Amino acid sequence: MWRENKGFSTIETMAALSIWLFILLTIVPLWNKLIADEHIAESREIGYQLVNESIGKYMLTGAGNSSQTVSMNNSKYSMTWEEEGEYQNVCISSDAYKDKPFCLSILRTDWLYAS
Repeated sequence: MWRENKGFSTIETMAALSIWLFILLTIVPLWNKLIADEHIAESREIGYQLVNESIGKYMLTGAGNSSQTVSMNNSKYSMTWEEEGEYQNVCISSDAYKDKPFCLSILRTDWLYAS
């Protein structure tokens, strides 16, 4: 009975190996991309927080609208303030994400401060 089943275990092993290789070759790159995207999202969240703090400081005191570079969580963030007519554009960029910097635009006020 066993003599008539020559090669069955070899074919079964090769099929199982090819299934495992297919799974590994499709899952591992996706996993790495997910981890990289998570790092970029975390970096963007920190950038949004820095911009929000800077805008809040500007709206309360009228100061703080100078360009600066901040280091947080092993990343450097460059924040720039630009005047565009009656608006202030606050742009932030980082080394963590390679695309263009994201900007927020606020109305420039010279008369409305808390102090």
